[in-house]
Amino acid sequence: MRLRLILASLLLATFACGPAPLPLARPLTILVDPGPFASVDTAAAAEAGIDDWSEASAAARACTESFAALELRRFLARATGLDPAGITLARPDALPRTGDVFVLSSSATNPLLASLLPRRPNRIIGAPDGFTVRALRRGGRSVFVIAGNSRTGTLYGTYAFLETLGLRFYDLGDSGVVVPAPPIHPPKRIDLVEAPRFRTRGFWAFEPRGNRDFFLWMARNRMNLWTAEESDAAFLHKLGVRLTGGGHRVEADYLDPRAPPDSTTRSSRFATHPEWYGLIGGTRRADITGETGTNFCTSNAGARAAFAHGLVRDVIDGRLRQADVIELWPLDGGRWCECGACSTQGSPTDRWLDVVASVSAELRAARTAGQLRRPIELMAPAWLETLAPPTRPVSPDLDPETCTIAFVPYFRCYAHALADSSCTDLNRRLRLAYDGWATAPKRYYTGPLAIGECYNVSWVRSLPIVYARAMGADLPWYSRNGASEVFYMHAPTRLWGAWTLDHAVFARLLWSPEVSADAVVAEFARREFGDVAESMRAYYWSLERATENITALAHCLGAFGSGAGTTPGRLADRRVPLLPLRHLQESSVHPSLNDAPDLDEIATSMHDARGALDAARAASHDPIVQSRLREEERRFAYGEAMFGFWESLIRVAAYDRAGNPDRARRAWPAVETEAARLRAVHDLVQVAGRRADAADGLEASQVIPSYEFFRRRYGTGGR
Repeated sequence: MRLRLILASLLLATFACGPAPLPLARPLTILVDPGPFASVDTAAAAEAGIDDWSEASAAARACTESFAALELRRFLARATGLDPAGITLARPDALPRTGDVFVLSSSATNPLLASLLPRRPNRIIGAPDGFTVRALRRGGRSVFVIAGNSRTGTLYGTYAFLETLGLRFYDLGDSGVVVPAPPIHPPKRIDLVEAPRFRTRGFWAFEPRGNRDFFLWMARNRMNLWTAEESDAAFLHKLGVRLTGGGHRVEADYLDPRAPPDSTTRSSRFATHPEWYGLIGGTRRADITGETGTNFCTSNAGARAAFAHGLVRDVIDGRLRQADVIELWPLDGGRWCECGACSTQGSPTDRWLDVVASVSAELRAARTAGQLRRPIELMAPAWLETLAPPTRPVSPDLDPETCTIAFVPYFRCYAHALADSSCTDLNRRLRLAYDGWATAPKRYYTGPLAIGECYNVSWVRSLPIVYARAMGADLPWYSRNGASEVFYMHAPTRLWGAWTLDHAVFARLLWSPEVSADAVVAEFARREFGDVAESMRAYYWSLERATENITALAHCLGAFGSGAGTTPGRLADRRVPLLPLRHLQESSVHPSLNDAPDLDEIATSMHDARGALDAARAASHDPIVQSRLREEERRFAYGEAMFGFWESLIRVAAYDRAGNPDRARRAWPAVETEAARLRAVHDLVQVAGRRADAADGLEASQVIPSYEFFRRRYGTGGR
């Protein structure tokens, strides 16, 4: 709590920087240490040759900070109108005699820092990404000091300085950067001391599906979590991004029942050690395949040791050698061993935490033996079978310095904050589980807690969903209630549309969760869309209202829950209610509990969003804004077609169940109109990885069985 108060007192508003700006005095010099490299340019591009990315590495520090200097030069030139060639890069041996100067450094041994910032705040404990940015006057000229608590802090401080000029890094690519019309001059006074509230801020991914524009957007917005599966891991390390490895397939990787247990044994693991594998119905199962099957026998010490040993070998010098965070996830929906020892071991949560403890002990042994020198975080999920907190004391090997629980609020409602007690249909059970992990006085787990949000979970399919209000309520609450890391799964990496706003709010609140989400939306609309900002604010609020009940809608459609996966589809299955949750009804109702937008309200809000977006497009004459609006329109049109398709199909199903085939037949053409629009959507549903993508928009709807059933009944030629 004391640390949290310290951080809160040091977080200053980036945009309140004092009196009128001064023009930059030339010659303009950026001082940064290239370390062991011949020049700043060489250092900035040297990541491929660096193996040690720890804070002790002079090469790593030089690479990241030199890259920060190049970013500063590039965007200073765009903001001020100066020729980049006229901005000199030099070593920080001494201040030049003339012109304004920038000093970039995270090194406490840099003599310039000691002389320029003699009262610099002490390094903030636990906040290596923090920074100090100050504008000083020395000899009638300006000296801008960007001092990071780490090399990454220096990079983040550089972008924070650029934000004081009015730059915003909302969208992908340099062309997506908001740059006010030059010449822009730095404020006369800058005095920023900032550190993030959440130490991890980013995206859970398991495939190499990123791109340089996306990675640069992450760095420019102080985001720092992605996957080690990328081929260009060194570039991500340079940007201060922590890389994850592992996931649901770790059991297949290190306890594959078909593979030999070691290089000297020819038979399979299962043949050699059947007792290592899960017992179901009295039979040991060798069905671990990829991410599915039966979880191994977690009570078996030999199985846990073999699993831990194989994984840690990979962390040291194998496929996980680039990873900073190891995701220790059980099989996806896997069954759990029924043997007596496992039953005695406890709940799935208790069992899996014993597995994590075994890996933690193996890591500690490797570190003690000098085999592992970089810090590793083990992250295990509170998710589905392991959602509930442990029922008994956790192993002392579960080291809080290296082990974190990721609470994943799967099947949650976004029409309500997670802490909203009125959401009894969906969020109450999640809130109770969260309290058991994070705040219950007598809880057994007291270590670090991460949040793994589900903004683009599989049934969302990269639809234009706006989460600004949900983020504005949830992220400060998470910060106040024990969470220190936040990420979300299946982030789109291109063609964002409305996700541009989501990511702007997400990034800002992960750094400073006390900032108003409404204020972030207002500033985003003003800077991104200029003269049509008010129309775009109206568009986003209407779109949020239209989309915030996505979970109840997906449940109704059959993406999950009772009747999901049935033939001919949930909507056509009369054995289950058409609208099973109180959250979603055909016509507007406002109960005291579980009140959320109903079908008619969703349609009205989508119509309002279309009107506001069309008004903005008609009124805008700025080519840059028009380009942004075109991208917004493309993804919105996909969402408009999807929500129209869903609504029309649900109404056909309602008429069918009511025994009114004539009305169902008259309603059917609206379904076909939207289905045709969805069939034409391809690239927009291929931006978020295999679990969240689809071949086209119609496949993304997840209701093809129901659609085909009703098409045969009510379409052309139907009875």
